[in-house]
Amino acid sequence: CRITGEGFSEILPTVKPGMGEWEMEAELSRAYLRRRARKFSFLPIIASGADTCVLHYISNHKECQDGDLILFDIGAEYGGYAGDMTRTVPANGKFTPRQKAVYEACLAVHKYAASIMRPGLGKAEYERLVRVEMAKQLVGLGLLTQAQVDAEPENPLCVRKYYMHGTSHSLGLDVHDVGPDAPVFAVGQGWTIEPGIYIAEEGIGVRIETDVLIHEDHVEDLIPNAPLEVAEIEAMMKR
Repeated sequence: CRITGEGFSEILPTVKPGMGEWEMEAELSRAYLRRRARKFSFLPIIASGADTCVLHYISNHKECQDGDLILFDIGAEYGGYAGDMTRTVPANGKFTPRQKAVYEACLAVHKYAASIMRPGLGKAEYERLVRVEMAKQLVGLGLLTQAQVDAEPENPLCVRKYYMHGTSHSLGLDVHDVGPDAPVFAVGQGWTIEPGIYIAEEGIGVRIETDVLIHEDHVEDLIPNAPLEVAEIEAMMKR
């Protein structure tokens, strides 16, 4: 996880419009191998523009354009274990007001999920609670109406138009590690936290993912060395 974050932070200041997605993949591979990682832990996703809304985009063949967002879903493998991280950044180093609003909404859900992931909570209930929080954020972005949410307030499945995947998966010797059919969070487990908001009609996709270790009273972010806040991302890219 440390290598995953360090490699990303190393290459982020080099990202700019006109750069090829494949070039960023090459630079990440170099950064990871230099840190003794064996390889990527999965095929890296480096998606720009409208392809930020494609969940498993792995072509990495386009040049990113000024005004694009770039979504990095990446991880390093070390000692047989997998890292898995997603960051979404502006190609030109500055979020537009709309991009920033979507990013901040996704980050709010990310922080909420981390605040409730505790030992004894069933994953199904956790996902339901996250959907409730996501619904609030999507209403704030003007993507859902309050009436749509009020029709199913306890489990607003209407969020799936813009958030169609789960928030967390177990992590270890595989990126999506094995586990019970109805998992309950417990001390010592490794999980991801990765909410996303995908607005295909606007060509804006944002996903924010980190890896965490569950403790008795909190979760520990295993990738604290990769920027998360808008100001951190923009400052690092400005360099």
